[in-house]
Amino acid sequence: MNSSIINWVAVAAVLASFVPLAQANGPTPLNWVFTSDPQYPWTEKSDSGEDESSATRNARSRQLIEAQYANVADYRKAHGGSAAVPVMINGDMTAYGHASERDVVFPLISSRLEGVYDFGLGNHDYANNVNDCLLNNCAAGSVQALIDRYWTKTEMDLAARDVDGVLTYFGSLAYSKAFGDVHVVQLNNEPSYSVDFTSGSLLTFNRLGFRINDAFEWLEKDLAAARAQGKVIIVNMHNTHDWKGDFYERDRFRALIERYRVTAVFAGHLHESLGAHLARATFGTVPVFLSGSASQQTYLTAEFSADLRSLTVSTVTGNDWRSRAVEAVIDIQR
Repeated sequence: MNSSIINWVAVAAVLASFVPLAQANGPTPLNWVFTSDPQYPWTEKSDSGEDESSATRNARSRQLIEAQYANVADYRKAHGGSAAVPVMINGDMTAYGHASERDVVFPLISSRLEGVYDFGLGNHDYANNVNDCLLNNCAAGSVQALIDRYWTKTEMDLAARDVDGVLTYFGSLAYSKAFGDVHVVQLNNEPSYSVDFTSGSLLTFNRLGFRINDAFEWLEKDLAAARAQGKVIIVNMHNTHDWKGDFYERDRFRALIERYRVTAVFAGHLHESLGAHLARATFGTVPVFLSGSASQQTYLTAEFSADLRSLTVSTVTGNDWRSRAVEAVIDIQR
């Protein structure tokens, strides 16, 4: 392919990324669901390091994911339906970033949630797979799935241009969306993560480049805009503790979320951890909640008071939201 053609495609994509997005101005959802780590194909035996055949593991993982998102769908049905209850999946959609894994997990979840949900990428989707998968197609495919769903449809930190004949993406991949008075940020793996890689064949016209940088500059602008609008701000990521960045970057993140009065952070990664998570060096006074995993049959619900002054976060175990337990009631920051 002529590099000038690639360049024009990239330019058109970049221009599209700057089209202003309409902010949601409908009613603010009061009921929310936060899940993480469907991580197909992964099971409770994967968590504990026990042996199981690939066939048994795959079937069990499907069963666990279907059961979890069927229960999430039931919670939605009881609280106004899919349009009324946002669902955020905080990373590790797959175990190894393989296309065959995405071909299973996304249809499974979409069928239960009527296609209405949001997600971020975790370390198993892309970070673990750079230079550890044929032609980097695992990491690239995971990133492309995120780009296809959110670029030009949300406020996403992404641009693209031709670099020596290779279409190359630039940005942190972070995005944000408005749900009425609630501003939701998705930082994917973690905000300090950065990596450069290419994927595809050795032929220039069939390659893609990815230059993923940290999210701090974009995040500050995004949080400042949301705070100026008086929004309730919720931040999501996958990994709260194992960051590429050093103490300086953790301190920078803490300062940002405290300065712009983030109400809460939701994350995953630690399959067997559910509920409040204490990490003041990174998150300061902002409450942090972990949502477990499909393999452990755990997730979180979060319910705003009608006056948007408080948020009740509850833990769900055994994929049974009707038996959920209140974990914390926190004040809304605005």
